[in-house]
Amino acid sequence: MKIPNTWRKKALFIIDVQKSFIIERNKYIIPKIEKIIKNIDYDLIINSITYNKKNTQWDKQIWWLEMQWIKEDIIPELKEWLQNKKHIKVEKLTRSIFKADTNILDILKKENIKEVHIVWYETNDCVMASCFESIDLWFYTFVIEEASETRTTASNHTKAIDILNYLNLTNNSNFVWYDKIKYFNL
Repeated sequence: MKIPNTWRKKALFIIDVQKSFIIERNKYIIPKIEKIIKNIDYDLIINSITYNKKNTQWDKQIWWLEMQWIKEDIIPELKEWLQNKKHIKVEKLTRSIFKADTNILDILKKENIKEVHIVWYETNDCVMASCFESIDLWFYTFVIEEASETRTTASNHTKAIDILNYLNLTNNSNFVWYDKIKYFNL
């Protein structure tokens, strides 16, 4: 797994690492997230939890009934890995982490963050929405392919990664525009 290693101050977004989203097909990602947290010195880590409330747009249009009215916390292992790291937890009722209950943009600006790395769930949904909003807000943005997944079909993950790669928004994109980028190799 190669992770961009630039001179910019960077944040790691860990999106929705909650027990309800972990299934047999995607649980191999958890040790990869651990490796990233333990081996890369991020200036800030933001982890989100998601849940659904009655009459939200999720409820009205998508009929997303799982986790309805339940605020399930992050998995205990993640709490442990984040203990000695500069991190904040946010709650969201939407796809993008930027629409959480905390003004992430203000926090990133205050911390002088210029680059964002994104991991976990769901590549074709909350990860992609957060990625697009991040780059629209002028942050260098990279989804870490090997540490992101879906709970639905593997093809949903692959399709999302194909789109993100095409847009140079993953750690494995073809960086023809920037030949001096260095990487952490985990």
